[in-house]
Amino acid sequence: MNEGLIQGVTTMRAAEKRLETIAANLANVDSNGFKRTTATIREFERVLRGRTEREISTKLQHNFSQGALRSTGQPYDLALAGEGFFTIEGANGEMYTRDGRFFVDEKGVLQTFEGLPVVWDGARGAIDPAGNTVTVDAEGTVRQGQTQVGKLRLADFEDKSALTVDSRGFFIAQPSAVPKAFVGQVRQGHLELSNVSSVEEMVALIAVQRQFEAGARVMSSIDQTYRRLTSQR
Repeated sequence: MNEGLIQGVTTMRAAEKRLETIAANLANVDSNGFKRTTATIREFERVLRGRTEREISTKLQHNFSQGALRSTGQPYDLALAGEGFFTIEGANGEMYTRDGRFFVDEKGVLQTFEGLPVVWDGARGAIDPAGNTVTVDAEGTVRQGQTQVGKLRLADFEDKSALTVDSRGFFIAQPSAVPKAFVGQVRQGHLELSNVSSVEEMVALIAVQRQFEAGARVMSSIDQTYRRLTSQR
């Protein structure tokens, strides 16, 4: 196959992968606690059945920089200032999130917007929905009136690239993820906004479109050359 044609196809496929990532970022620009994702594209060659083929691999990387904190005044809206995650009880084990939109059900279970229980250090704390005011301090200790309910399990990891994301946006720790002490602070009555900048994503979108168009021009030029050669036969 023509080397230029291969390069054109590879360029367009890489642009398509980057476009998918940008689209996901823009779709989550208003999602609480969302972390911007970038796609690193690597091109390599492999030999398949005696023939060399060019492939691309995509590695997603998350930007864990702090998002702005928005005051809501709601007692179960919690944000993290600094690094770390809230721990959530998933069907297959613990998951992690920066989205602190929590609420308490009629049984006193603190849970996510999706209905997943928040994990506590030790026994799960029970909050009386009709009881006294609930306060949460910077370390994640929860009190209702003068009674200490418990402490939220706040997590962090040495290498956050060992975290993957599921379809709902929760982070999953892979076996290589090494835990480290949480050193951030909990801010009650606040939510962390997405760290996506719509302006930066639009600039990136324009660059990707130009990359895609460049690949398309290469393929169009090669196609025209083939057509001219064929018509001359």
